[in-house]
Amino acid sequence: MSNLRIANQDGFKWSETAYIIGNEYGTLCVSYGRDECDALDHAVDAGFLDSQLMGEEDHEYYKEQRWDDGFTYLGNAGEAFWTEYLWIKPASERIKTFVGVIL
Repeated sequence: MSNLRIANQDGFKWSETAYIIGNEYGTLCVSYGRDECDALDHAVDAGFLDSQLMGEEDHEYYKEQRWDDGFTYLGNAGEAFWTEYLWIKPASERIKTFVGVIL
């Protein structure tokens, strides 16, 4: 039995891409989105990136030191999340092509 977690329980929309999100310990979830940021927001809102949630003291210290590349604000609440070991990649490496119809 697989324990793969899907962030978007309502499925994906036409223009969205599936992304695999993980950290140094492995895959955390699969999330659909228009882009990587959108997919991360969906994963946060679903509660699948809680392990990356930054503590308030750490957040203040990183802001004071201007280490802005170590965290980002995600989800509807705009909370700070660690990004140092977070990774995201498309679930499919296939090249997207557009087939047009000439009338």
